[in-house]
Amino acid sequence: MKHLERYKMLCYRFGRYIDMSPQGDVAKSLYRADIEMAPGMFISLVFITTVIATVTMLVLSTILFHNSPNPLIYITGLTLLTFGLVLGAFPFALYNRSSEKKMDIERELPYALGYMSVLASAGSSPLDVIRSIAIEDYGHISKEFGKVIYRVDVLGEDAITAMNDLIQNTPSEMFRDVCIDLANIMHVGGGLMSYLEGKSKDLMTMRRQVQKEFVDSLSIYGEIYLGGIVMSIIIAILGIVVGGALGIEFGIFTPRDLFNITTYGMLPFINILFLTLLWMKYSGSPT
Repeated sequence: MKHLERYKMLCYRFGRYIDMSPQGDVAKSLYRADIEMAPGMFISLVFITTVIATVTMLVLSTILFHNSPNPLIYITGLTLLTFGLVLGAFPFALYNRSSEKKMDIERELPYALGYMSVLASAGSSPLDVIRSIAIEDYGHISKEFGKVIYRVDVLGEDAITAMNDLIQNTPSEMFRDVCIDLANIMHVGGGLMSYLEGKSKDLMTMRRQVQKEFVDSLSIYGEIYLGGIVMSIIIAILGIVVGGALGIEFGIFTPRDLFNITTYGMLPFINILFLTLLWMKYSGSPT
């Protein structure tokens, strides 16, 4: 951990110049993902790590494949693959962190609203209800409401202003709608208990429907993966093996090169791409 912090500070020697100009989108993404890091540090960390990893792979691949039949193919391919993977890993990790937070909020939201309705039925005000949720264990919902309480109790803001800040920065559209309604109730007063009871029932019904659709669609994607992608790769590998045994030419590539590219390059890449697309499709589902 100490070495990681030193590495971050080393990167920030370059990143502090980036912070001289506003980086609103990056700062908002970091805030939504609950990552305590300056935008300049994050950007410099991305590019410096990418350069180090790419140069390292270039040196290693040159050492390992300089005696192979087509060293340029392996060296160039591995170097470009490393560059793309490392460069894309940081934004992907940031998006993944924010998406996990969103899913956790939407998974716990019906239960949190049910508990909030109980508190409201006992006569608690909207701010007191939010304060109670902030000290309970409702995952990121408690953390988000904790930010509201911090801005009210420590920074001295009024509750509606603090709620507006949460509305602008939460990654969940569903939670944003609830916060907008709570802010309106704070402004006009009344109707808190009936709103929370109705919203809790609606979200629970929607959750059950989404879970059913998730299971049905996931089975379809599983059949597509097994029947389409896996079978296509197997047939391609068999074709390369049979073609090599029959002495068929494959242009500039030898059968061994095509076999290695397909088995160790194309197959992992297609699997990663398919899983990424599948994850992105279902990342917003409150399952």
